[in-house]
Amino acid sequence: MSILGLLAPLALLLSAETVSDDHQCTADGECELDSGRITVTVFNNGVNDAGVPIEIDPTMDLTSIADMMAETIKAEDTLLPHQRTGDYGFGKPWKLYKDSGDKISSIDEFENDGKVYVVPNELHFMWPTVELNHTVVLTDIPTTNNLPVKLRTLNHSPKVFEIENLLTPEEAEALREAAMHVEHAGNKFQRSTTGHTGNVDPFRTSDNAFVHSESPIAVNLTKRAFQVLRMEYDSELGDGIQVLRYNASGGYRWHTDWFPETTVYGRNHDVTRGGANRFATVFFYLSDVGLGGQTGFPEAEGDTSELESSLEKAREMFKPRSWELEAVEKCFGKFSVKPFKARAILFYSLHPNGKGDPMSMHTGCPVLEGQKWAANLWIWNKRRDPERGERKKIEATFINTMDEPCLVSWVTNPRHVQGRIDPGKQMHMSTYDSDSFVFRDLDRVKVLAKWTAYESNGLKQVVRLRKGMDDFQDTTFDATEPKAGEVHIQLINGLDHKIVSTPCTPRPNLLHHIDDSRRSQQRRIKPRNHKRRTH
Repeated sequence: MSILGLLAPLALLLSAETVSDDHQCTADGECELDSGRITVTVFNNGVNDAGVPIEIDPTMDLTSIADMMAETIKAEDTLLPHQRTGDYGFGKPWKLYKDSGDKISSIDEFENDGKVYVVPNELHFMWPTVELNHTVVLTDIPTTNNLPVKLRTLNHSPKVFEIENLLTPEEAEALREAAMHVEHAGNKFQRSTTGHTGNVDPFRTSDNAFVHSESPIAVNLTKRAFQVLRMEYDSELGDGIQVLRYNASGGYRWHTDWFPETTVYGRNHDVTRGGANRFATVFFYLSDVGLGGQTGFPEAEGDTSELESSLEKAREMFKPRSWELEAVEKCFGKFSVKPFKARAILFYSLHPNGKGDPMSMHTGCPVLEGQKWAANLWIWNKRRDPERGERKKIEATFINTMDEPCLVSWVTNPRHVQGRIDPGKQMHMSTYDSDSFVFRDLDRVKVLAKWTAYESNGLKQVVRLRKGMDDFQDTTFDATEPKAGEVHIQLINGLDHKIVSTPCTPRPNLLHHIDDSRRSQQRRIKPRNHKRRTH
């Protein structure tokens, strides 16, 4: 055989693909990764830093891969100590999501050089902000104009995103029209209320209507919102779309959408202990606004270029020291989202581990020019317990017999004012057995009176407020646990005692000092199981 004949098989061998442990290469030096080995960068839920590159072993099953990823990035450390005990179902089985927000259900769905987010069981995927103006295109959400929905980062803390193309101007008009034709007495247009009890809030000056399943436009927008959040649609997880109308000077004082973990309503709102709370808010702007009307986040830094001119306008409209004037200062001096027709935003009320996020406190900025139409959709982390326990509902009518006005609050959330009662005037409240109230001066510093609802006094009660009335409450608030993302206080018994505001994360030495004489006075207060007083 000739030399050429001997070399021919060798040439064929060299031209063929040769396989190494990790690569497939041709004779000309072009190589590509073995299709069975993929590397991804793994992150904890809702964050985009401290990612860890991990090579996926194709011989492992998805559950084992998820466990390995969670252990590598220390996902359990994102949970609170009581969440790690297993009592509430957090942790395993870990869920994996791609950076498109799609849940990974098989090993074939991993993408080489892609990102993977590890989400504990019983918690929801949360979009990371990545960087300002970072945009994710969500091509799987159908829209009426066939434009893709885009999620664009507006702010890191709190997490705020603009949802482009979620609704059209025509849909904004249709939603307004649907709200005007709601016939149900409890849902049709009326003065806005707050909380579980439906009481009018003096710090919310708007009209509202709830548009539910009878409106196709409301149902479609709700389903799109769930898709943006990457949550399976469940009508029980939404409060219904609330359409709002703010006339000139109308607004809503700063507040959080999530409820305090310990409430007077007999419900468990502590998500970290298996409770239900508002997870996220999708806010729709249904009109253009001349000036004002933003959604302001007073804890986040923002553009201040319009602050002085806006304050000048606001001083012509509002009284000094009014909440509206303070709100304008917060809105134009901090981060805010300006309204324009068919705009939509998403912001999260909770941290990825389920704790309430104080930074999500926000305000409906007063309208300085024009009229504002908007709508909001609150989406919960899980279905709420329909029961309030066995406590009886009590209808209370407060009559202010004092010589000065007072502000009404529940003692479990005294920063949230339920109403104002002027001298000689009255206010109706729906409440429940054993709920306690505090009545303060307009500066919220002096405690004027206290009262507790007791079923033994009847299901309809008329309460004449007088100075010094304390109903034998022994009420002390600890300023170390966040409540509804607002200023935390310590309330001490006695008419002449003060309420001291502390930061959201107060140091122990900031708590109000109680001297020995006042401690002695507190020890003389009867416990809560005393014989109940009849008013």
